[in-house]
Amino acid sequence: MLNQSRVLQYIKTNLAFPFQFIEYTDSQILEYTTTFTLREFSYYIPDVVTIGYNLGLSTNKVPGKANEFYIEDEQGLEILNIANIYFSQTNLLMFGHPPLGPMCFGELKSWVLDTEIAGWMKQYSNWNYTYEFKHPNIVRISPTPNSESFISIEYERMHPSDLSKIPNDLQTIFMQLCLADIMILLGRIRKKYSEIKTPFGEIPLNSDIYQEGIDMKKELIEKLTAGSLPNMSISIF
Repeated sequence: MLNQSRVLQYIKTNLAFPFQFIEYTDSQILEYTTTFTLREFSYYIPDVVTIGYNLGLSTNKVPGKANEFYIEDEQGLEILNIANIYFSQTNLLMFGHPPLGPMCFGELKSWVLDTEIAGWMKQYSNWNYTYEFKHPNIVRISPTPNSESFISIEYERMHPSDLSKIPNDLQTIFMQLCLADIMILLGRIRKKYSEIKTPFGEIPLNSDIYQEGIDMKKELIEKLTAGSLPNMSISIF
């Protein structure tokens, strides 16, 4: 599990400069990366959460709007988008959807046909719900879900600042993105002077770290952009 300590250690080690001489303190580095870098990362690779939701609860309803509802994250994190809403499927039974799966191979043909017909019927009924997310925390469901009481909402949110939800396979990319952002910040500062006096003598500062950070971040953003695209299946006939 990724944490702030590991990110800080990675950044300071890769800057190849004595820790006490970095222009930013540990707290400033962590504040910047969790405030800005984490936000940018979350837009490409968000944290996905699924919750149960009560449509009938009065505090969840937007005043004067029958089909709009407030959605709040339990940790108070910013909600980026609604990934999916799962409604009750019991109405499919009204359209002839089999209550159980096929019990034998002979039933398969009729079961598939009944299932397909029920799905098509639902698309033209009042239960064919669509939804829209209105920033920052409102979801609109159409048509008005009068027959629905409880639903499940899957939404995308900012990653927690403790970094515990960063996917294992993307931890290195996230740390590299943090490093790139700090390199850009340090590069802007170091352009203003050429060396710093220390108890060990004068140490030259290389402002090329700015362009190196720019190039590194560009490459990482390209990887995140490609990684955030949905999988697609292409059939060629």
